[in-house]
Amino acid sequence: MGTQGHRNSWHLLLYYTLLSCNGSPGLTISGRKFVTVFLENHSNSAVLSLTVITYEKAANVNVSIRNPPFHRSQTVSASSSAVINLDPSLMMKGNEISEKAITITSDQDISIVVLNVRYNTQDAFLSLPLVNLGTTYYIVTHNGVKSNYRQFAVANPSASQMVHVTVTVAGAVEYNGTEYADGQVFTFTMKPGQVIQFQSEVDMTGTKLLSSQPVAVFSGSRCIIISSSDCDHIAEQLHPVDKWSYSFAIFPLLDKESLDIITIVSADNDTAVNIYSNEGNINFILQEGSHVNLTVMGGMIVNSAKAVMVVYLSTGGSTSLVPTFDPFLVNIIPPAYFSAHYVFVTMANFYNYILIVSSTPTSNQIILDGKPLSTFPTENTTFWDFTATRVYLGKTAGRYVIFHADSLFGIYVYGIARGESYAYSMGGKRNSSGVENRKSATFICLAQAAEYTFPTSMLASAGVAVNDVHLIDPTCRAQQQDENWIVITAPFDSCGTTISNETGKIIYVNTIYGSIPRTPIHRLEIEIKCEMSLNESVTMGFMLQTNHLIRFGHYNVSFRFFRSVNFDDPIMHFPYQAELNSTLFIQMEAETADTGVQIFTDTCVSAPHLNSNRAAYTILQNG
Repeated sequence: MGTQGHRNSWHLLLYYTLLSCNGSPGLTISGRKFVTVFLENHSNSAVLSLTVITYEKAANVNVSIRNPPFHRSQTVSASSSAVINLDPSLMMKGNEISEKAITITSDQDISIVVLNVRYNTQDAFLSLPLVNLGTTYYIVTHNGVKSNYRQFAVANPSASQMVHVTVTVAGAVEYNGTEYADGQVFTFTMKPGQVIQFQSEVDMTGTKLLSSQPVAVFSGSRCIIISSSDCDHIAEQLHPVDKWSYSFAIFPLLDKESLDIITIVSADNDTAVNIYSNEGNINFILQEGSHVNLTVMGGMIVNSAKAVMVVYLSTGGSTSLVPTFDPFLVNIIPPAYFSAHYVFVTMANFYNYILIVSSTPTSNQIILDGKPLSTFPTENTTFWDFTATRVYLGKTAGRYVIFHADSLFGIYVYGIARGESYAYSMGGKRNSSGVENRKSATFICLAQAAEYTFPTSMLASAGVAVNDVHLIDPTCRAQQQDENWIVITAPFDSCGTTISNETGKIIYVNTIYGSIPRTPIHRLEIEIKCEMSLNESVTMGFMLQTNHLIRFGHYNVSFRFFRSVNFDDPIMHFPYQAELNSTLFIQMEAETADTGVQIFTDTCVSAPHLNSNRAAYTILQNG
């Protein structure tokens, strides 16, 4: 049997436009090459340590320093963690120029947590693999009731290349015995493996660093006092500007009387920032290098027209577990860098917590250490489309694995003790053998819908989360296919798809948007269009021994046999014996959601077998 189809099957012409988005791929939380430094702590007796986290394979880890000469090798078993302690002399001191950059290499993917400990004053941060480093940074430091030197450091991770750095000062910065005031510019050249620490008695937030090659930058305070807290060391590795983002969901990390602070820094002029909270909405404009400090009263959403950096400063305080604990500093992870899987460690002698921030209330489906999250002591807070789940993990050190089957989230790991605290955040995907997945985005037209599959890095570049990607109908949203890929489906009969007719073809059109929640701003806009030919021939054969014959063309077209004109008694068993001069009733159906599709049977023939050389009998010809 042959059929001449009018809109029952089509020739596909695919057309779509992808608007490119500036920016680099998102953060990775594991890798094989790292560089780090220990900013100066309040005491020379501080204990310096690197916690190495391994994944599926054992790792041979090497730690080296140029001067003083140092090298240590250690094998860390698979799916475990190990602590590598370093000598206190490797900590930076004052306005120092040295070769104390600590290089960590591994033959397998690992993550590194850096901990600088002195009794009653310590902090931790997650070390960024070298692939995350950049060439443009802005410094963040903080004022307290008293700050015993605000500080930042720049490290050259290269083993062979010199790096030229230009500094545009905010506040006051001393270099090589010369003090530079607000707005002044100076330059210096760094040798391979060199690190330079800058200290100041005034706030240096907004100081700009521009380097000729990627560098690592760290910021904090030697010892800061906020409110009634004791003097405490705070430190964090800063994200380069090309890793900044546009939207952030912020929640208090602990319930306490003394409120915490976020600092928002801009790299561009005329950066419009919108803050949404239960206390009301705030709108303001930031210029290049400028910043604003805001009190965290509860859940907050930060939406910015241009990429910004947001850093969270815990002011310390007291809880039911601890009468007083000290401040800590941690990066805020944007939803664009949420992932579905993390491995993290907690510290000994602390009351340890994690805060899980997700764009959907999925905490009941998150698995922590092989158990549902509901088996742990938790507290939930929801604001807008985000949920924060605080989990208490107890007063023990441990290695934990947390994941969700198909939803993304970010985590904050922190602990408090009498007069002490630490914190680090994790957001971003696992590295995969040091190689990014290079598969291309795909766009296809199915029988009932258009389907577009694209990498998660596109969202990171655009500064939006998966849940922010939708069609013209905003209820039709994208879905996470796996860790690296996202898929969105546009049905031809819904979700805002428009249908138009042109000469010889039918056109289905929709648009994919990546939007900032509750605003008209789109950071991603992709038009998808399927153009279908009105006429195409599809040839099919049938035998009575077959119950349901389908040829998968552009539409799925099915044939079925019935005994009567009522089409309520299908023939189910074959071969079926049909008597001469009897009548068979045939049902043909094009499986599509488009109600305008109709089947027109042009030619129908009967033959003893498929591909038979014997004469066929024509039943229908030219309709």
